[in-house]
Amino acid sequence: MGTITVRMNKDEQEAFEAYAKLHGAPLSTIMKQALEERIEDEFDLELLKSYEADVQNDDVTVYDHDEMKKMLGL
Repeated sequence: MGTITVRMNKDEQEAFEAYAKLHGAPLSTIMKQALEERIEDEFDLELLKSYEADVQNDDVTVYDHDEMKKMLGL
């Protein structure tokens, strides 16, 4: 397991530690969760941008509910 050092001023440290205490979790867990959420949000945004580009280029096929059920053999 690796260790990462994060430098912060006293006010940041107090605020982050208070937040972690409020949620009953170690600060390291709170920071990992925040970073994971940020990465997920950026990934989702890139997918959305790609989809919107496909829509603009008429490169998207839309199926209604019945068509999709038939395609899936349901």
